[in-house]
Amino acid sequence: MKTIPATEVSKEFERFLDTVQKEPVLVTKKNPPVAVTMATQDTEAFLQMQTEVGVTKSSVETCAGRFSEFTPKYARDLVARFKTLLK
Repeated sequence: MKTIPATEVSKEFERFLDTVQKEPVLVTKKNPPVAVTMATQDTEAFLQMQTEVGVTKSSVETCAGRFSEFTPKYARDLVARFKTLLK
């Protein structure tokens, strides 16, 4: 996954879009990451995978009396796991 500063994205948006079509891009602003951008087809695949995993996990967790609340930390963990799948 490429990392590109927001200033570069704003200056060279067309090149940024070309890059996004090839691989997900992590956008930073003054060093901290602020966004991950990916091609539409990658987003669709990610959402489908997330839905399938979520339905399966929800069923198992609900039957066991457990669940995960969708908190900012849980969202960050999901992003981290997704990044490892893309490598």
